[in-house]
Amino acid sequence: MNHHELHSALKTTVVAQVADGGIEYKHVRLQHGKDSFLDTLHAHPSSFTSSGPQTTDLLPLLGFQKSPCAFHVARECYCRAIPENGAAAQIAAAVAAAFCSFDTGVRELENCGVHPRAVAIGRRVSGLVRTRGDGHVAPKSERMKESEDEFFRFVFTFIDGAGDKGWTTHYRAKHMPLAPEFQAALDFLGGFSRFAECPEFDFDGCWWRFTPFESGGHEAFRGNVDYAHRCFDAHAAHFSRGLQALLTAHAALAPQGLSFLEVAPQQILESEGSEPEEHREVPPRGEGVRRYDVAISFAGPEREHAEELATRVRAAGFEVFYDGFYPEQLWGRDLVSLFDRVYRKEARHCVMFISREYAKRMWTNHERRSAQARALEDKGSDYILPIRTDDTDLDGLPPTVGYLSLSEFSVGQIAELLVEKLRGSATSPRVAPPGPT
Repeated sequence: MNHHELHSALKTTVVAQVADGGIEYKHVRLQHGKDSFLDTLHAHPSSFTSSGPQTTDLLPLLGFQKSPCAFHVARECYCRAIPENGAAAQIAAAVAAAFCSFDTGVRELENCGVHPRAVAIGRRVSGLVRTRGDGHVAPKSERMKESEDEFFRFVFTFIDGAGDKGWTTHYRAKHMPLAPEFQAALDFLGGFSRFAECPEFDFDGCWWRFTPFESGGHEAFRGNVDYAHRCFDAHAAHFSRGLQALLTAHAALAPQGLSFLEVAPQQILESEGSEPEEHREVPPRGEGVRRYDVAISFAGPEREHAEELATRVRAAGFEVFYDGFYPEQLWGRDLVSLFDRVYRKEARHCVMFISREYAKRMWTNHERRSAQARALEDKGSDYILPIRTDDTDLDGLPPTVGYLSLSEFSVGQIAELLVEKLRGSATSPRVAPPGPT
């Protein structure tokens, strides 16, 4: 749709005006006929910074076109069509919140030498580029250093030969598999490739980027050596923070139908041993498809108990949904719909740690309602397995439901009982590999 179609009509009506995050918006309804309408949003950035990404970098990534505009005094705008019921104030607030996270993410990742190739930030940068090879196989390959943070392990190698000379940075998440939003973020950043059997991670898969060796200037023999090492050394402090900030920006935009990421629907990353850069479709979900043997629902004060139970049950060979097992996978997700799907459809049983905090917190009440809806559909089955930490009564949970109490049983004893129950449960197809999708 060209800019004329977004500005001209038989009749135009300014429906709303709002300013947020340094951008002035006008919601304009175009009427092309008696029953033919098109709603458009016209954004005019009114503030800029001296460095780093600008709102004018983000808006085009969200589908806004730069064009002359008769609706703004400045006679210029970034515009796009929006749904008829689109609320300009909500979109403006989402873009403002997203840009704060987007700006943080870009700046954090620049410390690592990772520059989003889709973002023009008004200056030339020395970014990482993809090697002609696979980043791993070469006549000479030397492991130079490694580091890690809470979520990822990083390895820095130098390769020489086969047409390439430079440094490969290898990335592996500590919790696999990963959600499609993660792959979308890497695609947005550009320069990342997948390698199925990386020797730096005991032949598990990795993502990798390549920094070619450059020589020149007064340091012809060192070239960009210091730059390459400095970028790698920054990964432990900045990479995860930057990636998480980008996914937080995506999460702010998604409810408004906007994003700068192209997330593949209904897909998850392949498990270990898959071919590089391939995806596998998730089988259709249905009442008979279960992804987890048990999902654990708890309030923050009970995290220590929940983690111990989840760890013990997983060690017994069962698939457990516990948020601490999937931290990276939850970045940038619509947690309302994801948790509803997990607690209402994808687990064979739901363990609830019932407490006063559980009864009053927003997220636990959301999980509880989803689990109770599932229990109702299952017509009295033992889907919900309550564990009492105090004497709190939980709305919708009949007092006749059998429960265990932490005042009578240790977490270790409860884990043993749960494992026995899972072993005796009727089986139904379970999708593999596990992980939030």
